[in-house]
Amino acid sequence: MDLRILGRGSLALVATLCVAMTARAEEKTVWLVRPLYPGQDTLVDRTEKALDKLMPGEARKSSIIGKKELAAALKGAPVAELPCFGVENRCADPIDPFIASFGFERVVLIQGGQDEAGFKYRVVSYDPKTGKSNPATSSNAILEKALLGAVAKVVPAASTLEVKSTPAGATVYIDDVKVGLTPLNTQVLPGERVVRLDLKLHQPVEESIVIPIRGAATLEKNLEKVAARIVITAAPAGTEIFLDGVAVGKDKVDRGIAPGDHTVRLVADKFKAFEQTISVKPDQQFALDKSLEPLPGTVVVGGAAIASGPPKPPPTLEDTIYERRSYFHASFEFASFTGRNFIGRRFDNAPGRTTTFAGRSPSLIGGGIEYGTGGKYFGVSVFGLAYLTNVDSFNMNVGYTAPAGEANGGCELHNGVCGPTGIENVRIHMAHLRLLQPQFRFVVWRFQFGVQLGLEGRVAQIIGHDPGDPATTTYDDGFMALDLLASARLNVRFYIVDGLFVHLQGNYTQALFGWDSTDDSGAKYNAFQASSAGFNVGVGYAF
Repeated sequence: MDLRILGRGSLALVATLCVAMTARAEEKTVWLVRPLYPGQDTLVDRTEKALDKLMPGEARKSSIIGKKELAAALKGAPVAELPCFGVENRCADPIDPFIASFGFERVVLIQGGQDEAGFKYRVVSYDPKTGKSNPATSSNAILEKALLGAVAKVVPAASTLEVKSTPAGATVYIDDVKVGLTPLNTQVLPGERVVRLDLKLHQPVEESIVIPIRGAATLEKNLEKVAARIVITAAPAGTEIFLDGVAVGKDKVDRGIAPGDHTVRLVADKFKAFEQTISVKPDQQFALDKSLEPLPGTVVVGGAAIASGPPKPPPTLEDTIYERRSYFHASFEFASFTGRNFIGRRFDNAPGRTTTFAGRSPSLIGGGIEYGTGGKYFGVSVFGLAYLTNVDSFNMNVGYTAPAGEANGGCELHNGVCGPTGIENVRIHMAHLRLLQPQFRFVVWRFQFGVQLGLEGRVAQIIGHDPGDPATTTYDDGFMALDLLASARLNVRFYIVDGLFVHLQGNYTQALFGWDSTDDSGAKYNAFQASSAGFNVGVGYAF
């Protein structure tokens, strides 16, 4: 059975004492206590005394508490007379009938200990007649409450409380729970209980009373009649209550008062004081329930006021914009070449290369996107991507990789004939990619101004037909431009609402790396003169 596992030492003691004595005990409850943790033997004595205190006369007479009382209450019998121990009477499990033969109604085994959280009890109630056991545990900072919390779960422990008052009709509260009107006779759990009697126009009475286990207790009180009564409840905890300039209590005051005008003042640290003049009529019960307001700059946490200094001013418009550290925008792009050079090489590495624009430099339009993030003033454009193409058709000159006299020099041959020295009706497909460009920004009202510097890559396809012959394209797969650029961008944003903004950005790019070319006259052209300037305008959102 489970009990023997939980209380093997105590049951062994019971068996030993039973064998050593001679007479049967009357039906009683045996309470045996041992420490839950090593080195806490003194707690055994405290627990036994608490059990003794909680039991009334009749319940105490039918209880055996501790080893000493058990030894005094029993007298042994010859082993041959004990059930299941004779030669003829054998039992598969002799412990249950052995304990039952001594007339014990119940054996209650208690283990008690104390740790940093308070007191802890493990209790097992064992019925020898049925062999059944009923375990329970309980913890509390107070020994008596921890003990009762466990015992009441396994032992019939209901007690009776009788409450009377003069005059009758007072409301009875037990542990702040309304249970009825006087005269009252009710069942309650044992232990320390707080009983309060409340009757209109009478001074309330509150008293703590210890209810014994399976016992009875009586409380009888005379309630004092008052001309008027005042009940003041104040928060937070610790609020001092003054009545007509005299401190009468904290948190709650319930008392009789002379009819007439009175001044109530409530005071608590870090809260605004409250004062009110009240008029109490004869035979009136006046109630006031007030929660004080915390002083400015004070934060209330769990009912306690904590000074936090003056409240922070609301953020300015500029601050709210600075707090938006990331952004994304889409824009319309416009760009034009500032020089006439634009070098593109053949896809198949043939010697033909574009050199210059034949006429004015073309203008390009397209679209772009950009995403960036960072801190208050400094950030980074994580990536930007733009696509551009020309608006109007234009012509370009075509040269060579190098002059004929140099290695790998000479024109690009097609069927033994040099290719044309130009292309017409040119179409450019161009993409710009920006990565990790640092930024600086500052805000004035709804405007944000910024500077962005860094590197970007440019790749383009250049396609056009032979001069004077739209139907013929000698350079059928066109030319490819691939450049590394230094770029600078100036931008301004206007925030419309929340993070939504419109922006305007001007940009300039200068080629740092690209291919060279030459024409049939021997003139050389390089990518360093292939700079561009432009702007973009669009919308975005900062977050």
